[in-house]
Amino acid sequence: MNLNLNQKPVPPKRSGVIAVDREHCLACRECEVACSLYHEGECNPYLSRIRIEFSDFDPGAPSILVCKQCDWPACAFACAALWDEPALHIDPESGARTIDPELCRGCGACLRACPLTPERTVIGIDNRERRPLYFKCDLCNGRTEGPACVQICPGEALTFIPAEKRRR
Repeated sequence: MNLNLNQKPVPPKRSGVIAVDREHCLACRECEVACSLYHEGECNPYLSRIRIEFSDFDPGAPSILVCKQCDWPACAFACAALWDEPALHIDPESGARTIDPELCRGCGACLRACPLTPERTVIGIDNRERRPLYFKCDLCNGRTEGPACVQICPGEALTFIPAEKRRR
């Protein structure tokens, strides 16, 4: 392998992101239901890629947890470092960081690599099968209307920001 240490690494394609304004959140959890319904075909907040968390120590607006679609996605790099055919990849069209359930081996490298873990976990685990499958927000990749959670949010606490409008 010819490694040039003077060459600056090329960042992966940038994706859009879901911006959160927790002060506008109505705590209705419709975003969780819409997400799990779109991705899993059932209304199950535990299978949602967005999470609404309540805290007895912070009685104000709930926390809204969703993948930040990092510019340098440690989750994708961790998966690629372990497997010849990684489950976590960057969509060439949208730039969304996605996990292919057919390729996920349930190793958890993505979860351990996420900089938001463990305090604010945005990668979920589906234990309905014989092995765990990891999942995360993929911005409803391929859905023409954009993320289902953004579309359904009655308080307008969620906004989709396209890649070209993200702050650097």
